[in-house]
This record gives sequence, structure tokens and C-alpha cells, in this order.
Amino acid sequence: VNCYSPTLATLNGQAITILPTNGTFNFIYDFESFIPEQDITIVGIENPENFRHIDKQKYLFKNIKPLFVSRYPQNQSKDLIKWLQPIPNNYLHFGDFDFAGIGIYLNEFKKHLDNKAKFFTPANIDSSIKKSGSKKRYDEQKINFDIGKIKEENLLQLLDSIHRHKKGLDQEIFINE
Repeated sequence: VNCYSPTLATLNGQAITILPTNGTFNFIYDFESFIPEQDITIVGIENPENFRHIDKQKYLFKNIKPLFVSRYPQNQSKDLIKWLQPIPNNYLHFGDFDFAGIGIYLNEFKKHLDNKAKFFTPANIDSSIKKSGSKKRYDEQKINFDIGKIKEENLLQLLDSIHRHKKGLDQEIFINE
């Protein structure tokens, strides 16, 4: 887990504060007894570089109290789901803005977390895709999900932008240097 401001939780019934020193993360091996305060939003990050540089992305998450979790290594996602399902916290997926990123969200998270899960899209996503997106990424990726089952308006708008510009966008574009 990672965060840029003190985050309160309990671990094995004991109150703890999460605030890793810059350049480090906390690894919670006893995740089944790790419970963040209810007003914390769990933000799942696809890319290790974004996870490392969360402090350079604060501007994206001004309206929530985030606790960041890493999707990598990929085989840990089962443990991540096992942890997310019983806790009361909402889950916000911050991934790439392309078919693969949407597929990861829908196939690995949304189907297990239902209404607790939302896909994060920045306010300027359409202009970001237009300006900085990759046509190659659009051309090489295939849709591996049922578009008809998507109910989230922001996700439908994202798909519209991806198709309209025929580009996909890496989440790393939002790391402010």
C-alpha cells in the first residue's frame, strides 16, 4: 500500500497509521485483518511507475481520501479481491485508458466488487487521449469484454473517446514532473 497523507486503519485489531517514507511502500502480509477507515477510498493502480509516484498525482484525487494499492505482481490480484470484498471501502480503478485497461477493470475487479468499484477517468481525459494517445495501442488491442454490460457513464464516455480518436492512453501521462 502507498499514500501521501496519514491514513488510519486497524491491523489485527490494533490502530495503525500508514504513511510510508518517500521511496518506500508498506507491504501488508496479514491483509485479511487490515481494515482502513471507512471514508478511505482504495485506489488500485495498474502501473508500478504510477504507484511509485503517487505524490506527483495528488491533483487527480483531491476529492477523496485515497489509499493506493498495486495490481502488480498480477498473481496477487486474487488476494487483493479477497481483501476488498468484505471491507466497506469503495474501490477506484486507476489504469490505462485503453481496451486492455478497461478489460482489467471489468474482468478482474468490477465483476467481483460490483457497485463498490468504479473506473477512474480524469476530467480532461478526452483532450488527453486526443493529444497524447497512441494509435498503435488502439490498433493492437482487442476488446475482451461485453460493452453492452457497461453501466458506468464515465466508462462509456471513455470508450467513445478511444473510438473517436482511435487512440489509447497510458496512465503514466498523468504523473506531474
